[in-house]
Amino acid sequence: MSPEFGLKEIDVFVKVVDHGSFVKASRELHLTQSALTQRLKKLEDALGARLIDRTTRTVAPTAVGRSFLPAARRMLAQFERSIADVRDVIAIRSGRVTIASLISVATNILPAVIHDFRRQHPNVSVRVFDESEQDIAEYVRRGEVEFAIDMALDAPDPDLTFTTVMQDRFVMACHRDHPLAADGPMRWDALTEVPVVTLGRRSGTSRLLYAQLPQPRAPEAWLYEVQHLSTKIAFLEAGLGVGIIPEMAIQSMASGPLVYRPLVDPDLARAIVIAERRDATLSPAAAALKAALMTAFAARSADSNN
Repeated sequence: MSPEFGLKEIDVFVKVVDHGSFVKASRELHLTQSALTQRLKKLEDALGARLIDRTTRTVAPTAVGRSFLPAARRMLAQFERSIADVRDVIAIRSGRVTIASLISVATNILPAVIHDFRRQHPNVSVRVFDESEQDIAEYVRRGEVEFAIDMALDAPDPDLTFTTVMQDRFVMACHRDHPLAADGPMRWDALTEVPVVTLGRRSGTSRLLYAQLPQPRAPEAWLYEVQHLSTKIAFLEAGLGVGIIPEMAIQSMASGPLVYRPLVDPDLARAIVIAERRDATLSPAAAALKAALMTAFAARSADSNN
């Protein structure tokens, strides 16, 4: 079996050719001439050919050496570029962060956070899978994203860790002309006699409501059921009833035809979490974006409590 060789041996070969001297090459590499010669011989033995002819007056590459020299230079240059690229990633000067997010968060919180993030790290790109809650955890589990902004719902996951960043309370939303559009909190039992538009059981929000409400309405009591929040919003805008919606999802529509009122007795909220793979290490850029999001969520929570 041929002796193994690496970049150190290739570097010796290139330096000797560039300087035309074993003495000068050994000085630049801070090696003794004996150590330098041993590295060159290791490379020659591995390739099975002499690469450099050395006489008392000249040091020059052989025909095989001249043939190998361009490839040797490319390998060293590629290694140096790779090291520079890694250092840029570590220093958050380049790279890409891929995350998943609830659509409501992607709409209401992410734009401002990423705007500030880009000012600090202009060469880092951000890819967002803005999805419904039933799909987000799988992106993290499969390693397709570094972390995700999700809602806490099911039992603990052995593959993931969850950090709660805020509570997003449920509100009643309706058209501003609806009889229940008056200001102020309203009790859940006020919804028992009005048409309600709900999301199907596949929705994590619906499952959470059915699980937490002390006396939830029977599924057949809902007048309308849809499967996507955008459809639900369209139904409400058409005046087809009222809907139970996370506050964050409705706040961005303040200038539209919908209004919302806090729901009380009981006070229910969904926990917004950051989900990550257990024992996985975030890239420096992802860690910086996560920190920025944590700050934004903390500010949002403080505003909600005031």
